[in-house]
Amino acid sequence: MDDEATRLWNESSRLVNNRFQLEVVDAPRSVQSINTHNCERFGGFLDSSTGTLFLSSATREGRLPWRGVLLRESFYHSLPSSLCDEARNDVSCEFARQSLTKVERSSWEAAWKTLPTRRVRANLTYASFRTMEWMISLGGERELDSLVHEFLSMSKYGRELSFIDYFEYMAKRIQRIEVGLNGTELRIVDALLKDQRLSIINLAQQLELSESWTSTLVNRLRNGYILRAITSTPFSRIGIRTFHILLGSRPEDDTFRYLTDCPFLYNIQHILNGPWQVLARLAIPDNDKSVQSLQSVADTLNDNGIAVDISETHSAALVHSFYHYNVTNRRWEIPWVAMQGWGQRIQDESLDEIVEKVDTPAQMTDMYLDELDLKILECVSREITSSRSLRNELRVGQNRLANRLVELRRNGLIRRNWNAHNIGLVESVAIRTSDRKTAQILDVWSRELPKSFLRYGELRDLLMIMELPAGGSSRLMETIRDLGWHASVSLLGGNIWGQWSFPVELWNVEHQRWDAPIDKINSWLVHLDHELEVEVKETTESHIFPQYGY
Repeated sequence: MDDEATRLWNESSRLVNNRFQLEVVDAPRSVQSINTHNCERFGGFLDSSTGTLFLSSATREGRLPWRGVLLRESFYHSLPSSLCDEARNDVSCEFARQSLTKVERSSWEAAWKTLPTRRVRANLTYASFRTMEWMISLGGERELDSLVHEFLSMSKYGRELSFIDYFEYMAKRIQRIEVGLNGTELRIVDALLKDQRLSIINLAQQLELSESWTSTLVNRLRNGYILRAITSTPFSRIGIRTFHILLGSRPEDDTFRYLTDCPFLYNIQHILNGPWQVLARLAIPDNDKSVQSLQSVADTLNDNGIAVDISETHSAALVHSFYHYNVTNRRWEIPWVAMQGWGQRIQDESLDEIVEKVDTPAQMTDMYLDELDLKILECVSREITSSRSLRNELRVGQNRLANRLVELRRNGLIRRNWNAHNIGLVESVAIRTSDRKTAQILDVWSRELPKSFLRYGELRDLLMIMELPAGGSSRLMETIRDLGWHASVSLLGGNIWGQWSFPVELWNVEHQRWDAPIDKINSWLVHLDHELEVEVKETTESHIFPQYGY
């Protein structure tokens, strides 16, 4: 076996060198068995310090291709140590998968899928196989070559990649991969986004295709990570209030740090231009103490010279348009001169006053929610949605669970929505206006553009997040400037998820309302004082809430 290992190692080394121009460590000097529980990587691993190749029983018995282990290990040890283990393992496993035969791939993928997922944040998990599958499904196998080049460049220029850095980098990188849609695919995506309740039967009738072929095409888009069905709970239906907060300060001041300890932080994005530096979304259970904490933070930041703009979402809408998608070229072609003319016409003819509104007001349910209901919704927030997985997670009977699911869905607390990804919308901008007329005009105007999230405040002030193709953000800014609309436009950086998790422990069943996470709020306020370099002793008494009440 030692001679065979050397032969296969040399073969793997040639593949690594030819494809990535990397030097591989010497072939193993010995081969030993190892217990699966002590195995660093599935199937086996090379201890480069001793030159010993350890193989698991599954590999030695032929249930797992040991050529795959050698391919992975040869590539793994050729990668720079400045990369985290997860990055080296993922790209090495993918390199091995691509180099194996079709039969070998099957058992390799099956073993790879058994690696445990890792929870990064309350609402985010990392899975090795899924990360690589997602990237390759969208960009093809050569996407691996580009990724490896990027990693090697990071190492060359002295950038170390921790696991968190790797996780966030991959999430952003994969979202930037563009996939072109043909005419039929475009019609499917457009129809499902416009009517979230559209069945396969009705979709087939609308497209004038057979039901089976329509189902095949939808599944192909789903398996290719372009279409995704998201099951979620609308925050407004359960009394969770959504706020957006803009922070601005001196260029050298990292305002990002003032919100990182916030228990209500759902996501946050850096702003790349203009007076603002970050845009954050907060999801706050409706409770006086919780909402007051946000105002307390705003007052503290203002007192320290930091600009704050807070807007609560009272109604919202999501609009899509594929009118400017060129199916022949499979890319977006937005005629910005024409869009400027359309904006001028809306303004001159007051078309915004006659076009029907698309935003839906927030409205809390009047359904009585018990402890099981909240646990179900918490599972849904973690993408545990099938009846079997819910029963396993909650240890509840089938009939009881089924009845609760029917009621939750009937009351609009569990909804399934379609989302489209990687269709060429790689830039994101925030448009903010407190002028009601400008908000109405932007509302109507945005319906001709690819994708816009509209969030209205109580006085119809507007925060709009718009997704555009490459180069679209600069053209959008020019167009809004030339039209003279009273709105600020900010280019957004990548999305970073906060520490928010579904607050099942805060639901007061007896009073049917949310309690406040007093300890977490206090921790946030103390952390804020520390970041602002204010003596905690002088400030905590005015900020910290008493340890009681809801």
